[in-house]
Amino acid sequence: MSVTRVRLEYVHPWPNHAGLFLARKKGFFAEEGLDVELISDGWDRGDAAALLARNEYHVASLRLGQLLESRLTGTPFVAVATLNQRQLGAVITTPETGIRRFADLGGKSVAIPPVDRLIRELQQAVEADGGDFAKVTVLDPGSGVWEPDIRAVEQGHWDAIINVRAWEPFQGNTAPEDVVILDFDAVKVAPHHSYFLCVREDLLERNPEFVRRFLSAAAKGYHAAMADEDAAVDAMTVPMCHIDPAVLRASVREIRDSWFTPEGRWGEIQEELVNGYTKWMLEGDFFDAPVGDTAGAWTNDLLP
Repeated sequence: MSVTRVRLEYVHPWPNHAGLFLARKKGFFAEEGLDVELISDGWDRGDAAALLARNEYHVASLRLGQLLESRLTGTPFVAVATLNQRQLGAVITTPETGIRRFADLGGKSVAIPPVDRLIRELQQAVEADGGDFAKVTVLDPGSGVWEPDIRAVEQGHWDAIINVRAWEPFQGNTAPEDVVILDFDAVKVAPHHSYFLCVREDLLERNPEFVRRFLSAAAKGYHAAMADEDAAVDAMTVPMCHIDPAVLRASVREIRDSWFTPEGRWGEIQEELVNGYTKWMLEGDFFDAPVGDTAGAWTNDLLP
């Protein structure tokens, strides 16, 4: 049996991947004749999109920009499922700051990676909540690739940060239930799918049955992770043996609802989310290439 190589979206696995790891642990991939390797790494050799383009992986978890920009190259990708039905980025802070809503950020400092789309999204969220963005102090962490988590707020570096709502809030001393998370979707700013499972278009054309079998097993894994919290946490304890299981559990609880549509289907890509976010990104000139039509960039046809 040849190995199916899957490139995950981050530099380490985290509970967003619980369904994939559980599918492997429970033998769902094996039942489909697949021996799946789930891989994380840095970007020294290129990001996940570059490595997928070089045919080093069969499947990669990518953002919409990476997917659409690939369509302009000689190795276009196709999204065959989404991992998340909502965006995962959020403003994260502690109760001590007094921040309870986006409008409360006036007079406060927020650490944001120097990414224009995140700054614009925060501005729109503050204004949508009736706040004055001019009174918000936006700061670059100034640390290269370091991504601050809740500990940076606890230590007084900033009043709040922007990062992933289902992971970074749970790394400090603040009890998970007390962490303040401001959700961009709650104020209807730039709603989108966070990550897509993508394959090269030539692979999809050559072997759609492989993709169908992979997605069938993955869907079983995510449904199993949703139904059994203990199993989801257990599936992540080996690839994340350095993390407190209580942190893994808090992360699973925060992210698991994003795996499914309101009707309970895993992986389904929503046309309005794809097109709406593409329009928002184009209006802000946030793509790295002249992206246009999204036609052909995604399909739900291979989902179980």
